[in-house]
Amino acid sequence: MTDLEAYVAQPGRDDLVKQVREKINELGISYIYYQFISVTGRIVGKGIPADHWERTAERGFQLVYGSTANLFIDRHGDYIGYGPEAMELVGIPDPETFCQLPWDKR
Repeated sequence: MTDLEAYVAQPGRDDLVKQVREKINELGISYIYYQFISVTGRIVGKGIPADHWERTAERGFQLVYGSTANLFIDRHGDYIGYGPEAMELVGIPDPETFCQLPWDKR
């Protein structure tokens, strides 16, 4: 079992995922912005429709290395080392940290 599989299988996590679904429904949230910190300290993220919450909580969301590090391009404007089709990372949300962003009450 991988560390990610062990994290998703933790006792009580399913209940937390259900509690988040109830909060999503109660607040009428339509998109979830999953935030994470890049290796250079920038806050970055990915927006996913709230309808996919349970699937994302179980399987995570895919990232490319470039989303966690600064991108570099060659003289032709092409990314160095990886393209948009590269799948190298997965982000698993923490149900405990779910909250509605204060600037958008939808």
